[in-house]
Amino acid sequence: MMNYTIAQESRIGGRRINQDRVTWLATEDAVLMVVADGMGGHLQGEVAAQIAIDTLTERFRREAKTRLADPAGFLAATLLQAHETIVRYATDCRILPHAAPRTTCIACVVQDGLASWAHAGDSRLYLIHGHAEGPPRVAQTRDHSIVQRMVDQGDLSDAEAATHPLRNRVFSCLGGDVKPHIEVSPAVKLQNGDLIALCTDGAWSPLGETLVTELGRASPNTTVPHLLNAAELAAGPEADNLTLIAMRWEAPDPGKDTDTIDRRPAAQKMKSDAPVSDEDIELAIAAIRRRVPHTPNGASS
Repeated sequence: MMNYTIAQESRIGGRRINQDRVTWLATEDAVLMVVADGMGGHLQGEVAAQIAIDTLTERFRREAKTRLADPAGFLAATLLQAHETIVRYATDCRILPHAAPRTTCIACVVQDGLASWAHAGDSRLYLIHGHAEGPPRVAQTRDHSIVQRMVDQGDLSDAEAATHPLRNRVFSCLGGDVKPHIEVSPAVKLQNGDLIALCTDGAWSPLGETLVTELGRASPNTTVPHLLNAAELAAGPEADNLTLIAMRWEAPDPGKDTDTIDRRPAAQKMKSDAPVSDEDIELAIAAIRRRVPHTPNGASS
């Protein structure tokens, strides 16, 4: 059994609707965490984010019994499947390609003491090692954004990037008429006390390095709402939607076989490994149409 603590929260900020989506799901041997940020410059970004969440969780339920055979392969294939489902949704709704729903997405699987993740866009994952032993060692996803590309090429400094007018423009996402660049990490071995955080740009952008320095100071139950409070205050009345999920990992203790989980009961064991069919996708789209309002949006991702 795995030992960990998880907390999550999502807020609307100063926007009219919340296009962010977040969830996590677990078996006895694997944990899936997902964050999606619907892109407000396109119609129904919240629908694209919901499709991404639903696709990942449904496939995890089917394949994790109670573990995934290939976490990295699962992430790559399922993010691509989510992209294709969003495209099909847009086609069914006769939405023009330039306005089709789009979302960024970051997803992480923890299994066998290893963390694997994949992303498209500028929603981020942070892995923080050794916070209690001094300055933390931090691994971070690289944004698929125009500004990050300019930083990589030496055309912008990090400070300039933080205020650049194109800082919210991404070149990879799920949805739209371009196949996404889905970046998959090598598996990383976790150490006792490691902290994994997934968040949208509405959370990381206003906080900068504060996000990393504060994440490991206390339990996720305390730090998640505290950091979202700080991000919302820093962003002001025009704050973007902000979402953060954090996991504190504890190395296995042979003397214990219970999980430490916040807010929600342990997820039920998964029962089916059948592939996702076209009928499954159509049923999921129909369910999303019923529960997600179809309203145009004016905010950027």
